[in-house]
Amino acid sequence: MSQNAHKIWVTVNGERFQVEVNDLGERPVVAYVEGSRFEIDVDQLSPAGESGEEPSEPEKVVFSIPAGTSCDVTAPMPGDIAAIHVKAGQVVKPGDPLCVLDAMKMKNTIHAPQPGTIAEVCVVEGQSVEYGVILFKFG
Repeated sequence: MSQNAHKIWVTVNGERFQVEVNDLGERPVVAYVEGSRFEIDVDQLSPAGESGEEPSEPEKVVFSIPAGTSCDVTAPMPGDIAAIHVKAGQVVKPGDPLCVLDAMKMKNTIHAPQPGTIAEVCVVEGQSVEYGVILFKFG
């Protein structure tokens, strides 16, 4: 993180997280939550107080789950599985979209953290998931 990082607190389902963002003008926006790096595609930013109205369409956010030693891709937040883009046996490369998680009126695309083969799809469309639930297993 740079010295010019923006630090904000967000609350998701009653749980608080500190989010650090380097540059809100770059796309995708790179954010760090509890040491994990996420790339966020922000469609629109409204300065606080500019408009009290809800956006006409939900915002879209893209998350890239950091690669690690685990072969499981887990839910980065609670939500509903809106779409699944892969099936068992499919080969993926880093950044390929795996599914869309709908959370708090936002469509969150979950991406492959590493190259590999999808060994198991552990969720179905329409399913509600909690934070940390295994979505996909890599083989």
